[in-house]
Amino acid sequence: MNRPGKPGVAGALGAALLAFTHSVWAGTGAQHVSIEKAPQAWLAYAQRVSETLQTALSSDTQTAHRFNDYFSNWVDTDAGMLAPSQKTADGAPLPFDPPTLKVRVWLDRTGQVEQVRFDAIGDDAAEADLRALLLAQTVGAPPPRLMKQPVVVRLSVGAEM
Repeated sequence: MNRPGKPGVAGALGAALLAFTHSVWAGTGAQHVSIEKAPQAWLAYAQRVSETLQTALSSDTQTAHRFNDYFSNWVDTDAGMLAPSQKTADGAPLPFDPPTLKVRVWLDRTGQVEQVRFDAIGDDAAEADLRALLLAQTVGAPPPRLMKQPVVVRLSVGAEM
């Protein structure tokens, strides 16, 4: 799937999947807890959510491949319009800012992903694949007591790990 001179999309997802986007949202309203005020247990759990999603998006499943192919095509066709600022794992600048998706993730009391929300990405099939990948995940532990949800993560593609 990788092309010479092109960033690896699967690795890129893993490289730039960030836990929290400077806030933890409470419910669907505008309330949030800043990352500075979030308890350490919430931050650790958010990192665990992030790693779980990274694994799913980097997996060798047909759904993950289709989703990654969509973003490979996006990078091939649209990346030239983006300004450089990101760096690869070895410190080299990328020729563009990788596309990012802000994903809100709700988990049940067992740690199973039960709901996800994200902005439209422009392709119904890619959105369905992303939703299917994320909803099939379990974090393997329940969320910390009283943790606000959803957990908000950013998925970025286009940087090598």
